Amino acid sequence: MRSDSDSRAEIQIGGQAVIEGVVMRGPEKWALAVRRPCGEMYVAVNPANTLAQRFPRWNKPLIRGIFTLVDSLVIGVKSLSISGAISLEEPEEAEAEPRPLTRRERRRAEAAAPGGKPKEEHAAMSTAAMTFALVMALGLFLGLFIVLPAVVAKSLDEYLSNTVVYNLVEGALRVAVFVGYLAAMSVLPDIRRVFEYHGAEHKVVHAYEHGGPLTPEEAAKFSTAHMRCGTAFIMIVLILSILVFSLLGRPALWLRILERLALIPLVAAVSYEIIRFAGKYEDSLVMKVLMAPGLLLQKLTTRQPDEPQIEVAITALEAATVREEPATAGA
Repeated sequence: MRSDSDSRAEIQIGGQAVIEGVVMRGPEKWALAVRRPCGEMYVAVNPANTLAQRFPRWNKPLIRGIFTLVDSLVIGVKSLSISGAISLEEPEEAEAEPRPLTRRERRRAEAAAPGGKPKEEHAAMSTAAMTFALVMALGLFLGLFIVLPAVVAKSLDEYLSNTVVYNLVEGALRVAVFVGYLAAMSVLPDIRRVFEYHGAEHKVVHAYEHGGPLTPEEAAKFSTAHMRCGTAFIMIVLILSILVFSLLGRPALWLRILERLALIPLVAAVSYEIIRFAGKYEDSLVMKVLMAPGLLLQKLTTRQPDEPQIEVAITALEAATVREEPATAGA
């Protein structure tokens, strides 16, 4: 008979930090938990409805990485819109609302609700608004971390005659821009709060994967770094792109930018497979060494959370992983 820790280890939980909250995604559903200005907890549970579930025939290596990335972006934008709206609530207004359900009450409500989904109190942004936000976010990423380094490297043409060195310099610029961007963001108080919730998310996922009790005291013992973190994923994308782009020679700037934009999905798909593999062998010393750049970078994107922040992450994880009990005949 398998232990609870073994069955947990087989489930790869995905998570994201949002404004005063955490998103956790399990195999069947994803859940958002946000701390309201009055201190109470807001929880929303939604069916996963992933691209892999909708198109199982295409759920293959490389393609599944693109699926996961798209799903994560969509859930992230939805959750940010909801958490942003909650953060703007007046404490007096929130206190006047009905008392939030306890964890046990919420589990019962989920089991009784059609589809196991409790009624949402905050609606996410419209499809048009979400599409616009996704396009803007993708444009910012590509412009800042792909196009800008290529343009800057082009300005150094006369000093970099060797093509290999040229591509290495461009890759180094790309990594430097990314690290500098994260360092600048971490100075902002609101972003630091998000990074604290990011740390809480990692600690709780670690506790879950190790089969320990999901309590703030137990989760606090774990690291804020995780192999499958999105920060580590982006770092792998940037490092792998140096190798891939170096094979493209030294074409004109416009062609260089087009080539890089076209290959980014493939690089991201391969990077996802690397992250997935690393997550299965996170205790391996070899894997820790190979993943060291991504783990070190998480010192910028995570902070030590306090107990209430860890409690939010636990609430999100429990809501995302609780299984409905089958109805009893004659009930």
